[in-house]
Amino acid sequence: MSGAENGSELPRYYQVSNILAKRIEEGKYKVGDLMPTEIELCNEFDISRYTVREALRRLAEAGLVRRRQGSGTQIIATHSQSNYIHTMRSLSELFQYASDTVLNIDLMEDRVPTEDLARYFGERADKQWLYLEGLRTDREGTPICFTRVFIDKRYSSIQGELKTNSGALYALIESRYKVRVEDVEQEIRVLPIEKSAAKRLGVNTRDMAVQVVRRYMGGDGKLIQLSINQHPSERFSYTMHLRREAGKGFS
Repeated sequence: MSGAENGSELPRYYQVSNILAKRIEEGKYKVGDLMPTEIELCNEFDISRYTVREALRRLAEAGLVRRRQGSGTQIIATHSQSNYIHTMRSLSELFQYASDTVLNIDLMEDRVPTEDLARYFGERADKQWLYLEGLRTDREGTPICFTRVFIDKRYSSIQGELKTNSGALYALIESRYKVRVEDVEQEIRVLPIEKSAAKRLGVNTRDMAVQVVRRYMGGDGKLIQLSINQHPSERFSYTMHLRREAGKGFS
């Protein structure tokens, strides 16, 4: 597994935004002040203007700064807003998401997927999986989503480590079993929130949820892990960044 995917070598703009966010939180950059210019940040971190803009974009998405054309980037808060904004373009950022948040596991058992979930499991829908559920929060304990996870029974011996694991579950499986997640399929839907999720998240059962289902596939095409995450729709937004390939347009 590459350094970028195990979290030790995150994208450079991600590293820079984390450094800048920490400076804001510690008061080195104060609310109301302007951030250093793009050129100043380029020189300090020895990075391109594109990388600087990506780092500043992450700060803006977190509600820490406001960017205005011709006026610079102004600091507007010392801590991220309560809404959780998740940006993901690679497995390294998915790993960072898991590292920046905490999964508090309430239930762990063997379970066969219910009929409504069968389509995600294909021919293995009638098999038992290691099943987990719990509340994912940020490091301060603010609820982000209600999470259900199905893990291939071949990897069930990690049970003893799951409640103390502080990183991505897929990375723990990779480390223990020397397998590799090659592909993650993601489905995002808006639907009525489930009763169990509403109760744990402290929202009304009539509310809507943003449901994110991720299927983690191995190199042999087999499903290693599946997660189902329900976010209160008013607390979550998802950002995807697309770059144009050379000589091609957007589809």
